[in-house]
Amino acid sequence: MDRLFEWMPMETAAFLDRGGPVLWLILLLSLLMWLMIALCYSHQWWPRGGSDNHRGDYLGLVEAMVQILPMLGLLGTVEGMIDLFHVMASHGSGNIRGMSAGISTALITTMAGLVSSLSGFYFVNDLRHRILDPGRNREGG
Repeated sequence: MDRLFEWMPMETAAFLDRGGPVLWLILLLSLLMWLMIALCYSHQWWPRGGSDNHRGDYLGLVEAMVQILPMLGLLGTVEGMIDLFHVMASHGSGNIRGMSAGISTALITTMAGLVSSLSGFYFVNDLRHRILDPGRNREGG
């Protein structure tokens, strides 16, 4: 598995490892969300023959991911807090290093879920307007 990620900078790999498996899932869904956003825009800029169903399907999936990503961040928060309480139960509240790892996991996944979701939120609204009202003048409002 190490060879799979050797192209990644060490800081990025360490950041993802600190966030745990939930952060990896957030990364995967974020990349998938951005791929679908790019596909929606490519269908807008270079229309192909046929129906608009693909654009609407992609947009629906992007909307779902925008809603799911903060929930995954919350799941990571809960996971980090469970780790924190496990450390506190087994070592007491004097183990600051062990406690900080749980807090770090909680905060990293919360931030990642929110930032990922917010980054797609604007584009969902923009694409919705473009798909539902394709003749609308974007500059004129």
